[in-house]
Amino acid sequence: MIDTFARERSHMRRLLLAERDRLSPATRAAESGRIVASLVALPFFSEKQHFFIYCHYRSEVSTDTLLAYCLEQGKTVGVPMSLPEQAQMLAVVITDPVHDLAPGYKGIPEPLPALARDWLLPPTAIEVAVIPGAVFDRTGHRLGYGLGFYDRFLALAPQAIRIGLAFSCQMVERIPALDHDVPMDMVITEREILTWPRRTHAPDRGL
Repeated sequence: MIDTFARERSHMRRLLLAERDRLSPATRAAESGRIVASLVALPFFSEKQHFFIYCHYRSEVSTDTLLAYCLEQGKTVGVPMSLPEQAQMLAVVITDPVHDLAPGYKGIPEPLPALARDWLLPPTAIEVAVIPGAVFDRTGHRLGYGLGFYDRFLALAPQAIRIGLAFSCQMVERIPALDHDVPMDMVITEREILTWPRRTHAPDRGL
């Protein structure tokens, strides 16, 4: 059963990432703008202070304008720093994306290592976590890139509102979820905002 789930998840990941990669740069930019505009317009957004926001890579929904907006609003912004040896990540506070970020693990923009010594954002302090993914479904489950970094990190921040950003081409009806998958509270695409009461989340092995 585990092998069947792994193959199905891997196939789904490859298929939907290829769909995302086929979006033109202009389309990704325009749809990213709509997604970010929907996020910052949410009623709770202005009330929160401590954010964890991914730095987009390749064809992911762009977070450049979101990072800039949050910093302009005086919010505390932590971004991921990968620790590949431990398959973990840290949230490192930045104040200037241009000067604080550089290509890190797998070329993904990450905080400069020197910042991690003094500017960590504890997972327990995070109020909103903005998360990327390969695939999201209409029950709140997320399929990442196969390493589990975000699932392990989010398990340390149970109080955070978990928001996935995705293009509509990354949405499916149901992902074959596993016990360790951390579900989203909300997914925002260029077309819709989906939300789920956290108590309803449970791995679905019914595919």
